[in-house]
Amino acid sequence: QDLFVYFGYIICIVSAIYLYRTRPGLNLIAVGENTAAADASGINVNGYKYVHILIGGALCGLGGAYLSIVRIPIWQVDVVAGRGWIAVALVIFASWNPLKAFFAAMLFGGLSILGLRLQAMGLTFSQYLVDMIPYLATIMIVILSTRKSGKGNLGPGNMSRPYFREDR
Repeated sequence: QDLFVYFGYIICIVSAIYLYRTRPGLNLIAVGENTAAADASGINVNGYKYVHILIGGALCGLGGAYLSIVRIPIWQVDVVAGRGWIAVALVIFASWNPLKAFFAAMLFGGLSILGLRLQAMGLTFSQYLVDMIPYLATIMIVILSTRKSGKGNLGPGNMSRPYFREDR
């Protein structure tokens, strides 16, 4: 395995510890769930949003750079080929939990390589069918995971909503 893969493992564990075991992580959860209540308790809502969006964007940028520079070191059209949408589906499937997302990423990664493994075993399929496996699985998994009842599969309550202190 590549060193970057182990870095990803560490990031998942550190993210889970940060979110669920530290005061700033719990504050971040509060900001995502109810920004007005978080602001009323003295949390700098906009500061938390900006800092964590920057960190998330930097990690996404590292992943994209790794994919386009290290894994596929030549120029290629559509090098990401919709993997960003698979990542969004992975987060929904994992119920916004970093440890569940780690295992969901293993599942999606396994589905991505499944076609190549089947071809290596001598089973021949159309290359188009093989390329569709991760995307079809993504659609099916998101449909099945959103059918679950309960709050666990919902995103944070105030995610993607701008917060203006004057409106609370």
